[in-house]
Amino acid sequence: MTIFYSAAAAIIAFSLAMSFGQREGRKDQTISFAALLLALLAHVLGELLIISGAYNIAPHLVGAELSVRMVLGPAVLFFTRALVSPTRIDFGGRDWFALLGPALVILVSLPFSRLSAEEKLALVDPATRDPVHFQIALFTCTAGVLLFLAFTTFYLISALRLQARHRIDMMGQFANIERRSLDWLRNMLLLFSGVWLFLGIKQALWVSGVSWPLFSSALAFFEMFSIAAFAFLGLRQPALSFDQAIAAPSPRAPILTDAHMARIAAKLISALNTDRLYAQSDLSLRKLSDVTGVTKNHISETLSQHLEVNFFDFVNRCRVDEAKRLLAETDETVLAVGFEVGFNSRSTFNAAFKKHGGSTPSAYRAMAREETLPILKSAIKIAPTVSE
Repeated sequence: MTIFYSAAAAIIAFSLAMSFGQREGRKDQTISFAALLLALLAHVLGELLIISGAYNIAPHLVGAELSVRMVLGPAVLFFTRALVSPTRIDFGGRDWFALLGPALVILVSLPFSRLSAEEKLALVDPATRDPVHFQIALFTCTAGVLLFLAFTTFYLISALRLQARHRIDMMGQFANIERRSLDWLRNMLLLFSGVWLFLGIKQALWVSGVSWPLFSSALAFFEMFSIAAFAFLGLRQPALSFDQAIAAPSPRAPILTDAHMARIAAKLISALNTDRLYAQSDLSLRKLSDVTGVTKNHISETLSQHLEVNFFDFVNRCRVDEAKRLLAETDETVLAVGFEVGFNSRSTFNAAFKKHGGSTPSAYRAMAREETLPILKSAIKIAPTVSE
């Protein structure tokens, strides 16, 4: 555990140096990323304080990790908000509620913090611990864990909802969203949720007097792994571009008539197929608006109200239709077909093809060739021979 947490601390320190050395990106994104890394570093150092036995040198720091952990949830939300916001974010207003969690933990930790260094060190050995002091330590740990789980869950859910709204917004603006949807952040938030849940379980086992070294070692490893993955992906995340501010979709009556939307839909479909706009991997709502001369608002209105689809699925449906033809009529590789119709990777091509085509590209090609084989055999049989 000492090795794993020490490695995690080294990874965080390296990532902090890298983040401040980068020239690209908004300042608020860099600061929020660094703040989250610092919160993770404080948490890791708190674990090292206990695991390595350094509490013997600084016993008054024992318990401080409980309040430090409370900023992990808010730090995650602020970083997510900085990434998905079209403009720079500032700390203020309801953001001050983020300090409520640490304040509550400090409040419930007051009885434990008043113990002397000797009294805290005596709690380590059952033969020297004072029963009253030990009950205070149990109460502090239990309350700290429960507050951490409740507080962090609230902020993690808020961050996940924010990323989900952002993904929907990106699907309304771009045909390819791999680098824009922040799916990696969603996966990391889910991974952190699992790791921190098991951290709470570990604390609960300690409170109940159960010691499971293998569980604690596995938790330390997965914490190190999740921190390394988050640092790597966070440093690789490019600055996002936005055509419009993020807004939660709200149902409303259409402004355009059905006839008008039908004409716009025909114009959009013609532009995609005739001009092969779908093959442009960087196709966006703005670009389609420039080509067709239809405003972005009217395109969005037509897609959502008339065709009942977002921009992302509208373009990918056209791409899949063309991919079907290429898979059935040519010998190009599946990956080459995906790139030719505008996809950026095989995974996104497979996902879109399965959604709009009902199967994987490879399965569709095999099925298409099985269907054409009897037709070819029949044509060969009825074809006149040279002698005839």
